Amino acid sequence: MDITAAQETRRSFLRRIGAGSATVGVLLAGCSAPAPTSGSAAAPTASAARSDASQTSRPAAAAASNVIRLSSVVIPQDSGLLAALLPDFEKATGYRVEVTTAQDVYGPARDGKFDIVLSHYQHEGVASFVQDGVGDWPRLVFSSPGAIIGPLADPAGIRGATDAADALRRINRSGTSFVVNDIDGLRYVSDVLRRSAGLSAENWFVDKGTRGPDAMRAAVQSGGYTIWGLIPFLRMQQQGKMPLEALVTRDQLLNSAMATIIVREEKVGGVNTKGAVALQQYLLQAETQAKIRTFRMAAFTEPVWWPGAQDNEKAIMPR
Repeated sequence: MDITAAQETRRSFLRRIGAGSATVGVLLAGCSAPAPTSGSAAAPTASAARSDASQTSRPAAAAASNVIRLSSVVIPQDSGLLAALLPDFEKATGYRVEVTTAQDVYGPARDGKFDIVLSHYQHEGVASFVQDGVGDWPRLVFSSPGAIIGPLADPAGIRGATDAADALRRINRSGTSFVVNDIDGLRYVSDVLRRSAGLSAENWFVDKGTRGPDAMRAAVQSGGYTIWGLIPFLRMQQQGKMPLEALVTRDQLLNSAMATIIVREEKVGGVNTKGAVALQQYLLQAETQAKIRTFRMAAFTEPVWWPGAQDNEKAIMPR
């Protein structure tokens, strides 16, 4: 598994999450993948050991028949999930997967640089990519959880709650604040949860435009709670721990579905369609989905990914 980095390098991410850094504008912010915990992931292949920073984007050209060019958003790689899944696929099939992580995953795919794309279902560019006939229908593969994050003392007593709306109700009753993480999807989810709890936004529901790590710092300063993607939060904590904890992760509304889209050779020349189909089918297999469910990040015992293949139409599912 070869890994390149485009637009989202280790260095740029570390600058953003460091003290006094600029805000992160997307939920997918992350840095290099942590080592998977013992027993939770297969060791990466030798080709995966190459440094992200030392590689450049390959030109638009036909892929070798044994190479699958995967364009992925950052967090599947940075969480260690791809390093846990892809070596078994490569060993079983003889394919070699070249992984490039970026925020813009669909633009380069339109230019013929990739065979298959992995992103959040609601990622910018998904709809037009499919509607323009450049990509096949998205196939759900897994989902990444968000988290309600709060102080270690947890004055609202929400740790381990499975109902995020009730968690907000408890936060409101405790007299602590909830800092809105001003990323589009998270702001929407926060508003749905607040309305589900039957609460007004007055006095405790604080929206000052803070995003990503800045929202975390605002929660620390106020002694309150906030929301973010679980994986970006854990990656931030690995770089510089804040006195915060992911307290609520099990509510389905916090999950964000991810899908693969195979690039259509009829629209984009040089696509390794056979290899892309093989990789997609591998991700949909029950054995692979079980690995996704049991995968853990280091020093965190809760799931960081949930299987999602069961929500696809049955006709395309592996038998």
